[in-house]
Amino acid sequence: METFIRIIRLGYNNFWRNRWLTLGATLLMALTLTMISVSLIISFIIRDTADAVRSSINLSVYFRDDAITLESIKALQNRIDLIPNVVATDYIDKEEALQIFQRLPLNKNVKEPITSEFNPLPRSLEIETKDVEQLEATVAAISQADSDKIICDECLSYTKNKEIVDRLIASTRTAQQAGWLLSIFFGLIAIFNVYNIIRLTITARSDEIEIMRYVGASNAFIRGPFIVEGIFYGLLGTAATTLLVPLLAAIISQYQGASGLTTLGSAAGVLNTSFFNYVIDHLGSLVLTQLVIGVVLGVLVSAISIRRYLRA
Repeated sequence: METFIRIIRLGYNNFWRNRWLTLGATLLMALTLTMISVSLIISFIIRDTADAVRSSINLSVYFRDDAITLESIKALQNRIDLIPNVVATDYIDKEEALQIFQRLPLNKNVKEPITSEFNPLPRSLEIETKDVEQLEATVAAISQADSDKIICDECLSYTKNKEIVDRLIASTRTAQQAGWLLSIFFGLIAIFNVYNIIRLTITARSDEIEIMRYVGASNAFIRGPFIVEGIFYGLLGTAATTLLVPLLAAIISQYQGASGLTTLGSAAGVLNTSFFNYVIDHLGSLVLTQLVIGVVLGVLVSAISIRRYLRA
């Protein structure tokens, strides 16, 4: 225990003694964590935006005519509710269909003829699904459940817009994959930068390591203080990044209309929030991720860089 405390004290003292090297390594660690955080935020936005878009891709079925009884529609609704991919169904009667129609951004001349007295709009079922990837199978199951054939032919929203829906699903899937690839790319660049700066820091103290070896210090005792320093790099880098990332988010939100700063703000806007609020909402998970990455990165890079100076 005494040796462990000495290692921590020595690592702490070395960390603050070599101020310029410490400052450079800490700033680069903060920059590294900022790059990783920004790429993670972009990935989160892409993921959540894709999920929001995908969750809005639901099914609508329309009924052939007004002569179909409400009991037949409710019986079909109950059968559709049993389909595994269906989350919920909502019956839209003619009055509610008229209200929805009046809210649509259509020409006034198109809207005016449709009134409560003359309402040709069909009744329908709005169907919420769990997995948009299974829409085609769900449509087939709905068609099978419609044993009385009360659904209008070609009046399934997916059937009418199959190509557009399939393209939208593929686009959101590609966007999610691109987000994760971006995070990995920036993460690898960041790791390489931290590795270089910590290796330079250890190289600058090679004489100190040699002296410790000559006086009989064990490999663990020599390695320990550098591991402690790596932990401090991660802790201070996380603290700096925790302040920097919300500041950058505030600047982006403030100048959202400026050229080159609209992409993230607009993407967050799809989620009905500002980019700054989005970052604040995810700040806890970001800080935890930064802390884990920063400490693990500092420890691993320090341990790897010190190996060449330890005796076999």
